[in-house]
Amino acid sequence: MNINLFSNNWSKYYRRGFLLSFFIISILCVVDQTLDNPFFFSHIDNLTIFFITLTTVFFASVFCGLLNLIFLLLISFFEKK
Repeated sequence: MNINLFSNNWSKYYRRGFLLSFFIISILCVVDQTLDNPFFFSHIDNLTIFFITLTTVFFASVFCGLLNLIFLLLISFFEKK
């Protein structure tokens, strides 16, 4: 197990996963709102639905960042020094 790989790169991997998924999900939400019948998110009509959509995008991005950390942990587990 190469623990140095994890300890040196964990913040970079988390940041990369968070920001990439945040931008992709945000673009998906904007495109989805232009449709007559939104496919992924509810149509934003009031402030409550806007905040629910915003928190969904944020928590999905946090989850993708954590998935990147798990992926980095697996890589560091299987890689030799």
